[in-house]
Amino acid sequence: MSGYWRRRAIPIIRDTIIRYGTDDMKLLRKKLREAYPFGERKYWPYKVWLDEINTQLGLKPPKPPRSTYQKEQLDPNQMSLFGDGL
Repeated sequence: MSGYWRRRAIPIIRDTIIRYGTDDMKLLRKKLREAYPFGERKYWPYKVWLDEINTQLGLKPPKPPRSTYQKEQLDPNQMSLFGDGL
């Protein structure tokens, strides 16, 4: 579900950063607080908002989309949990 909130937050945060720049971080943080679009600042939408701010400011590396996650491969020397290696 965070994808929904993140998709809505990304352009707002990006536009705010472009408009105010990163030279005055105090001003930028104030403007980002004012731009928050999801009502009350708590619960999951707010966590996603803060996470996306940190990602766009380069304070946190971006997460790859779920579709690009590599599937974990089973170690051939390890037995399967479901018994197919027994």
